[in-house]
Amino acid sequence: MKYGLFCTYENPRKDFRAAIADQTSLVQKVEALGFDSVFLAEHHFNPDAASPSCLSLLSHLAAKTSRIRLGSAAVLLAFRDPILTAEDIATLDVLSDGRLDLGIAKGGPFPTQTKHLGRRHEDLGPRMQEALELVTQLLRDDPVRFRGRFFTAENVSLVPKPLQRPVPTYVATSTPSTIHWAARRGYGLMAGPPFPLAHVAAMTRQYRETEAAGDPNLVLVRFYHVGKTRAAAIAEAKSLLGPFVERMQATTSVLQPAWTPWFEAERLIADSLVGTPEDIAVEVSRLEKDLAPGTLVLKPIAPDLAKRMTDLDLFANEIFTRMRAAA
Repeated sequence: MKYGLFCTYENPRKDFRAAIADQTSLVQKVEALGFDSVFLAEHHFNPDAASPSCLSLLSHLAAKTSRIRLGSAAVLLAFRDPILTAEDIATLDVLSDGRLDLGIAKGGPFPTQTKHLGRRHEDLGPRMQEALELVTQLLRDDPVRFRGRFFTAENVSLVPKPLQRPVPTYVATSTPSTIHWAARRGYGLMAGPPFPLAHVAAMTRQYRETEAAGDPNLVLVRFYHVGKTRAAAIAEAKSLLGPFVERMQATTSVLQPAWTPWFEAERLIADSLVGTPEDIAVEVSRLEKDLAPGTLVLKPIAPDLAKRMTDLDLFANEIFTRMRAAA
């Protein structure tokens, strides 16, 4: 199992330049600690998450790092032109010397996205799938002729082509029909921090039942917070996640009611990596045994940069040690 960092470009100081600088320093930190990858979210119209253009931010990180893999979690293809996006993906793969991991999604239950970017919520899934089909062809083939419900391409030859053939691709989804579609095409799966672990297990089972020889190569993202005691860590995590929980309960109740129970604070924390280093080492070992993710990606909860740095140091220098001792 490999390890990564999930970045949402928190902006507690209301200073976008500082938010980007802080996150860049955190990425450089985990590269030095030996982490394998970093994944960036794409969030729109959210002043507390300054990452609307994750491919641009990944290009910046390509110049600031040398080894760590650079992933999107995820590019919201339903809102993008697939030909321009394919050009950006190929260029980023070249700039990073073939370090790109492409995660894509349809976009969460956020009404401002569909309103301001001119999409209907019910079209997001079909648009995402069709856009990825076209992007995949553009990255692979030459020339491309494509005619779909939403997009067309007439003899398009992409310049440049990516270094990786293919670019590793993951779909962030909880929808059974989309899991089936991803398995048939060999795309990996990505599960965000709110996905219940029982649901993630069902997703990977469905993937393997659909394609017996396939590997979901799961990218599993979990909230992460270390405290002096388990009780203290849980209390801190509950307080820090409170605004997120309230916001997501409100938006899912309108656009995605099946997800609303996912955002109960106790349930969310129970499926996260919250506790002492010893607690978290036990939980990581359990995740590796039960779900066998290809990559476990940590999302530090604390907004304070120094606290995030400390918690990631603990993971690399103490939790790894405890896991090896228990193995």
